[in-house]
Amino acid sequence: MNQTIAEQIGAIVRKLRTERGLTQQAIADEIGSSFSFVGRVERGESNITIETILKISNALNIEFFEFMSLGRRQESEEIMAIHALLLKRSEKEQRKALNILKEVFDEV
Repeated sequence: MNQTIAEQIGAIVRKLRTERGLTQQAIADEIGSSFSFVGRVERGESNITIETILKISNALNIEFFEFMSLGRRQESEEIMAIHALLLKRSEKEQRKALNILKEVFDEV
């Protein structure tokens, strides 16, 4: 069964929130809402506005368009985990990680 857009956005919100060690209440406080609303968003039970997505992405410390790009395709848990790790790093560290991966996969 295919996920709805609301479910896909909710899954991204939940994944990023938990990876950052944030509670639903912490996100709710940042966006001026309730933790139950954040729970509904994460379960895909709420059709949210772009403005709310922007607020949530800011609360998760991720650029809006970067957040939206996470939903472009169904990515594996591993790819999303790698992506989340890289987002926390500086550009220099990201280049270093890329060079390491290139060496590992003989793509230097």
